[in-house]
Amino acid sequence: MDVGRLKTASIVDRIDGPSDWTIERDVHVLTLHEAGSYHYLETWLDGRRTSLGDPLPGEMWLAPANRIFAAAAQGGAVRYRVVEIPAELLTVAKDARVIAAHEDAALAALVRALGAGDDAAADPLLAAIAETLDGGVMRFPATADISRRLDNLMTFIEPRIETHLTVEDMAAEAGMSVNSLIIHFARATGRTPAQYLLNQRLRRARWFLMNRPLSVAEIAFATGFSSHAHLCAAFRNKLGISPGAWRRQATKEGLL
Repeated sequence: MDVGRLKTASIVDRIDGPSDWTIERDVHVLTLHEAGSYHYLETWLDGRRTSLGDPLPGEMWLAPANRIFAAAAQGGAVRYRVVEIPAELLTVAKDARVIAAHEDAALAALVRALGAGDDAAADPLLAAIAETLDGGVMRFPATADISRRLDNLMTFIEPRIETHLTVEDMAAEAGMSVNSLIIHFARATGRTPAQYLLNQRLRRARWFLMNRPLSVAEIAFATGFSSHAHLCAAFRNKLGISPGAWRRQATKEGLL
C-alpha cells in the first residue's frame, strides 16, 4: 500500500525450520515485528552482526538502501510490517549505530499508523528514524578486528545467558581488558556488556512469557536471574510492570 511517498505492507509468514534470507535493495526497509514465535533470530549488516536472540513485538530492524542485510531464524510463525523508504528521503551514515532489535513505542506507533493508511504519519516517522540514527552515530567506529571480537562475544553470550557470566568472563573471551571491552562494546551497541547481558535476559524472559506455559519462577531460573524476585525487580525497573502483568497485557493485546 502506498502512503504518501512511502510503501507499507503487513506480512504473515511461517517457516518450519532453520531459514535465512538477505535484503539488498535500493530503498531503505524498516521492519516492525508485531507478533509471532520466531526463535533465535540473528541479523547482520554488511557482514557484521547487529542482533541475535528472541524477537519481541514492537522491535524494529532497518535494512539501509544499497547495503547487505542478512537474517536467519530457527522457525515459527510471525506477523510483521514493512515500510519501504526511498533512499533520498532518509540519510543513513556509514558510522551510524544500526537499528536492530530496537524498541521505541512512539516509533512503532507511527509505523502502525502508516499501516492504517494515515499519510500524516509519514513525515513524523521519517523524522523519528533520522533522530534515532543521529543519536547513535559513532565518533570512533570499530575496526574490523574489534567488530569480529564483539561478533564472537555476542555469539558466546547468547547460549550462556542463564549462567553466572561476569564482565571479566566476557573480557577474557573477547581477548580484551575489562575497560577496553566496556568502551568498545558501548560504542558499538549503546550498552555496556553488563547492560547488554541484562537486556538479553529480559528479552528471553519476555519471549518465554509469550511462548511457553512456564511459571515466572521457572522463567527466572531459565534466563539467568537468581530468583523470582530478582526477575520481577529487573522487569519493573526496565518495563514498569511485573512479569505476570506483562503476560496478561500481551494476551489481552493479542500478542500471544
